[in-house]
Amino acid sequence: MIKTSIVFWVCLLTLVIYFLGSLSLSVKIVGIRTQKMAATYSVYNLFFVLIRIANTLQAPMLSKTVETSIIEGEDPQIEIFYLVILMSTIGSIGGALLIPTIHRFMTSAVEKAHIQNSILRIFYKAKPLVVYSHFRKSLKWPSYKNFQRLINLENLPIKIISMNVIVSCLQTVSVLSCLYAGYLNPSLRSTCLSLNGFILGISTLLSLLITEPHIGILADKVAFQGADEGYFRRYLSLVILARILGTTLSIFFLEPISHIVVFLAQRIF
Repeated sequence: MIKTSIVFWVCLLTLVIYFLGSLSLSVKIVGIRTQKMAATYSVYNLFFVLIRIANTLQAPMLSKTVETSIIEGEDPQIEIFYLVILMSTIGSIGGALLIPTIHRFMTSAVEKAHIQNSILRIFYKAKPLVVYSHFRKSLKWPSYKNFQRLINLENLPIKIISMNVIVSCLQTVSVLSCLYAGYLNPSLRSTCLSLNGFILGISTLLSLLITEPHIGILADKVAFQGADEGYFRRYLSLVILARILGTTLSIFFLEPISHIVVFLAQRIF
């Protein structure tokens, strides 16, 4: 029997990972507002580190649920995987809703990082009450305009936005499909899990070659070449929606990709 506590921590860490992943997109807006891209990405690295830490804790816990279930001879419990995907979607939506707050909150941190040349000094000098007060002042929910942007597709690169759906879907389902493949063929579960790098590699390649460069270059053009910030905000809003959609749709690709992983483990590797 899989321990409920392990499932709880897996879901909580998944929520944190996708929450921070959505929030990290606010870095682009902060970079444009401050025109301090290097300092902005230094602050962004904090999101990256926190996501990595959460991933490091989540992955072995998730693997253990599969190992325990297989050892005890239980049937595949796909509901756990659906629950993880649900938490991914909730985390993504939650992070997206807090983007207006975080980019206001982060602007001050970027300005201080630029002046002090150190992220550690910001933490050292930060006073909890002052930070809390600043966060309250920064608190802002998405406005009606933010949602209006989602229906205005004029001049937007729909193909690249669609690619964000694919990348997000693959990133969400990569580890999960390989773990579920271990249920389908327990004798090859180690091989199936190692194929995670293959699926994640495809999504990373698409991200590095297509989606991320487009956002970064467009942000630079807005910050330094006078490109339309309104256009960028419309584009970023659609990217956020596309990533949430990709995360949600991954629930329909979990089983098909798991069977592909089993096929690759049996026939090719």
